[in-house]
Amino acid sequence: MKQKRYECVLEAALPIAHHEETIGNEAVIMRRKVRQPGGGWAMVPIVTADTMRHGMREAAAYALLDAAGLLDSKLSEAALRLLFAGGMVTGKGSAGTVKLDQYRELCELVPSMTLFGGCAENRVIPGQLVVEDATLICDESRYVPAWAMEYAGELDSCRAHIEEQQRVRMDPTLQPQKRRLLPEAEQIEINRRLAASEQASAEGDAVGKEREKSTMMPRRFERVAQGSLFSWACEATVYNDLQLDTFQVAMCAFLSNARVGGKRGTGHGLLRVAAGRDVEFVMTAKRAEVDVTALAGQIGTLFKSHVKERSGRIEEFLRSVNA
Repeated sequence: MKQKRYECVLEAALPIAHHEETIGNEAVIMRRKVRQPGGGWAMVPIVTADTMRHGMREAAAYALLDAAGLLDSKLSEAALRLLFAGGMVTGKGSAGTVKLDQYRELCELVPSMTLFGGCAENRVIPGQLVVEDATLICDESRYVPAWAMEYAGELDSCRAHIEEQQRVRMDPTLQPQKRRLLPEAEQIEINRRLAASEQASAEGDAVGKEREKSTMMPRRFERVAQGSLFSWACEATVYNDLQLDTFQVAMCAFLSNARVGGKRGTGHGLLRVAAGRDVEFVMTAKRAEVDVTALAGQIGTLFKSHVKERSGRIEEFLRSVNA
């Protein structure tokens, strides 16, 4: 048994819109409460460990399907839920869960299940990963590794990394050229509504104005600015070379295209590795610098051969599993 740990500095290649709540029409960035060395507290932006861990699980699932030649296959809902969410618990004796003997077979056929854990019968079986929040490197984040702080160089307040954006969903019925595409009866109704809205606004009739308002919707949101740096670490307890290789496959597959948070379809959420440190615990701590981005060419051989040899069994299992 040994523990393998990777520490990374991740750069926001695109702005990060990872939100914790919406107040009115404004989305508030995810933050964590951090005590300051001299006393007092600060709210430091983060990307949650749940998000990072799920990204790794998804990347490992795609790597498995690719190695088994099943990317073009049609999975069952249960297999999809198992691979990408670890299955679910629905109660003792339910056919909706993986049984313990099946779970042992599953861990052989799907090596990532051992690391990430999953559901069997009426229990959740924990995995072997310890995934941390990705924490913004700033003046207030004094608990990130010293080497990451040194790499980041001159620091600024966490508030300096946050910017507010406003977007508007337009109402196509407000544009005359688009209204011409509607049937005449609907054009008349829209014109009536617009006139009523104008009259209510002129008369200060708030109720009438609300009743006849358009569907145009302004919205605001916070985001972490492009170029900001995050400190992130992930550790796995592994018992053999296959588990170690699977862990590295999951790490590299995720970090090769790490997208987090919301608004990914509008230029947000991409993280890339800026620097990394490999820390391996055997009996005593052993530290060595490593370029995490270079790992991809050195790993995956054992994982891919293991999966390829069992591709037929994996396909059969995924078609019949209840999860």
